[in-house]
Amino acid sequence: MQISKKLIQVLFQIILILGITYLGNVIQSFFHIPIAGSIVGLILFFLLLQFKVIPSKWVSEGSNFFLATMVFFFVPSVVGIMDVIPEINLNFILFFTMIILGTCCVSLISGFIAEKMVKNARYGNGQD
Repeated sequence: MQISKKLIQVLFQIILILGITYLGNVIQSFFHIPIAGSIVGLILFFLLLQFKVIPSKWVSEGSNFFLATMVFFFVPSVVGIMDVIPEINLNFILFFTMIILGTCCVSLISGFIAEKMVKNARYGNGQD
């Protein structure tokens, strides 16, 4: 009896989460928002949780189920990558290496500049 009650509770929570996601799709298509409907639903869900319209205990078990089974949603992507591994050559490896290095450089330089700006704003620039 306890297992069936838990199962029904999880199912209702999953239906609530999926319903809010569907509502996000409806809102996106009705207002022609240039963002994916699932993202609109995610924002709506966040706002409902943030303003305590939906208590977190109403969706905790359902969200834990989604987190526990998330790996199964990414299996097709990994299998797709495994199909193209023989086609990856030196150009692809160099390209992705340059993207990673470029991203790291931009992050480091941005952080360095931000630290300098905060330091100058905190202590003044000597012209006070």
